Amino acid sequence: MIVGSGIAGLATAISLHAAGFDQVTVFEAEPQLRPHGLGLNILPNAVRELTELGLLDQLRQRAVRTQELAMFNTRGDLVWREDRGTLAGYRWPQLSISRAELVTVLADEVRRRLGEGAIVTDARLVGLHSEPGLTSGTFLDRGGSARVVETELLIGADGIHSAVRAAFYPTEGPPPSNGMTMYRGTTWGPDFLTGSTMAVLGDDRRRLVLYPIARDDTPGRSLINWVAAFPDGEAEAHKRQPMNVAERRAAVLRQFGSWAPPGVDLPRLLEDTSDVQQYSMIDRDPVPRWSFNNVTLVGDAAHAMYPAGSNGATQAIVDARVLSWHLATQAEVGSALQAYEDERRPQMTELQNANRSMGPERVITLAHERAPHGFDDVSDVFSEDELAAISRSYAQTGKFDQDRVNSRPSLTVTRPRRETRGDSIPAGGATDTAVRDDRSQAVKETGFITAVIRAMEHDRADAYLVDRYAALLSTPRSRTMTAEALAAGGTIGSVIVRARFGDVALGEATAGGIAQVVCLAAGSDTRAWRLDLPARTQFFEIDLPGQLEAKERLLEPVRDRLACRRVSLGEDLRRETWPQRLLAAGYEPASPTVWIIEGLLPYFQIEDFTRLIGTVRKMSTLGSVLLVDAPHTDFYTDPANETFLAFMRSRGSAFQLGLDDLGAFLRHQGWTAEAYTLRQLHAGECRWLPSPPERLCPPHDHHWVARAQLS
Repeated sequence: MIVGSGIAGLATAISLHAAGFDQVTVFEAEPQLRPHGLGLNILPNAVRELTELGLLDQLRQRAVRTQELAMFNTRGDLVWREDRGTLAGYRWPQLSISRAELVTVLADEVRRRLGEGAIVTDARLVGLHSEPGLTSGTFLDRGGSARVVETELLIGADGIHSAVRAAFYPTEGPPPSNGMTMYRGTTWGPDFLTGSTMAVLGDDRRRLVLYPIARDDTPGRSLINWVAAFPDGEAEAHKRQPMNVAERRAAVLRQFGSWAPPGVDLPRLLEDTSDVQQYSMIDRDPVPRWSFNNVTLVGDAAHAMYPAGSNGATQAIVDARVLSWHLATQAEVGSALQAYEDERRPQMTELQNANRSMGPERVITLAHERAPHGFDDVSDVFSEDELAAISRSYAQTGKFDQDRVNSRPSLTVTRPRRETRGDSIPAGGATDTAVRDDRSQAVKETGFITAVIRAMEHDRADAYLVDRYAALLSTPRSRTMTAEALAAGGTIGSVIVRARFGDVALGEATAGGIAQVVCLAAGSDTRAWRLDLPARTQFFEIDLPGQLEAKERLLEPVRDRLACRRVSLGEDLRRETWPQRLLAAGYEPASPTVWIIEGLLPYFQIEDFTRLIGTVRKMSTLGSVLLVDAPHTDFYTDPANETFLAFMRSRGSAFQLGLDDLGAFLRHQGWTAEAYTLRQLHAGECRWLPSPPERLCPPHDHHWVARAQLS
């Protein structure tokens, strides 16, 4: 049982499920789960964990990838800047996102994994009983009805005012304040600095923080999260009374009206903010113990800290993963809780203390103390080494420096083995988890072979296909695998021709008004980047968890060249959950769609293909287009291909499916189809496609490409 449905509680529920636990329930005091809150940052160490849980695709669509931290004095002089996320050498990005959006993604994932009943609302914890072998919680609803729930493990994720923590520290009292009041809000405004910058301004007492947390459909605009903080004693006496939005806005302007990083009109930003929130800056003193019998704490319930250094949500997510890993790998709950606390509590105690001196923002205080009237050259105030050392020291304190995050072992449990109340976790679920993890890893290593082939073609003077982004996806591992496949008799023609075939057909469809594209088994497909698709186009990509994240990391340098709106989903197309995920991501079944199924079918059985095409048919409206390729049955009987087919079997990715007539198959499924072999395309039988050269259509590369329409 988890008490609290915030970031810590929901991340813990997902992490437990991923580690093999399927009897997990989250209890929430509020009568409804209403995600709220303003902006927050998730550092790469936590983004790594969310990625391994399969959530990065969803979050990237709702967040801004922070690329820079810039700190200024009150005059707007730059004190220090540093790269963030992947630009700083991390393998994972730093994300700035609305708390409400993050909670929504986490809650949806909890329900998807554990069922609709996994989150129980209107259940406020009013009593906790814990002794060896027996733990229970008493919950009260708004109507006054109480119920007692027994559990093997109770996890307090109920925030800075935790009722679970209070049960063990009843005399602790309210969270202490540091004498600062914070004002917060969000509003749409023009991009500033890089468009992905977190800007922090201040002196020795005041702070102003601004950063984007979402992109507008209009280029050059973002949802900007801002936070202003100053000492309580500097506000007017009436500030201690309830203030309306206009009075809060005026209080901020009096303190910060002349402050702003380059490109920000602060008075206008405040005027455009419809809701200005106000509250004291508080934290919790470190405690000597988090776990008591079979009860423990995570997130703010364990280590609430001042909002410096972007560590609130970040450390809650890491807590969830570390706790779940120890529970899955230790023989007993008690030993798992002890191992979790031994690992996390000393780190968080040190980080809480570091945040009381404002973490990396300490450079602003030092800049004011050394140069209260500003400076012409920051090197007159600091050496670059001194500033870098402050930032590096803080990252090392929180154990989220680049080397540690990039190189430490994964917390993913690939073969969970746990029992709950004497009932074994269903073997099928555990096996599915392990298989998915293993398959995703194989895809990450070898999934970009087709990108290597496209890059090779692009570099030719007589190239039939142009793909300037394929080279970015050409990794050492995929280049080695490509060389091995070609040495075994593999061909490149079908890869190049089907890509050109799809490019031309997709271009015609979008020019004709279709604005929705779904690319199944998107793999290393770069069409969302390389084709001049209309800006209105919604481009959905679906592939195994891990595959699309790997591609996005490699294409990070050209992220801003996306002209269309792209949504990526990590799903196995042989499972039945992908249509629901696609619908939840915004797919409109009533809108004509271009479906792309490229390079997938050789690995399918015929029943898998039939089911997939049937699902696509049900989700499509009239005017939809299907672009698909598949081997001809002759591919498997041609002696020239025996060595290559054996090679594919040896690496665990055997070719299986072949069709005598792809066009007839599609017509039987309800589509109007035109299908061609590579040899027919070379002969010019497809009037709308430039004929591919002989070198791309060798006699032993028996392959179909097809365009079908629902009419």
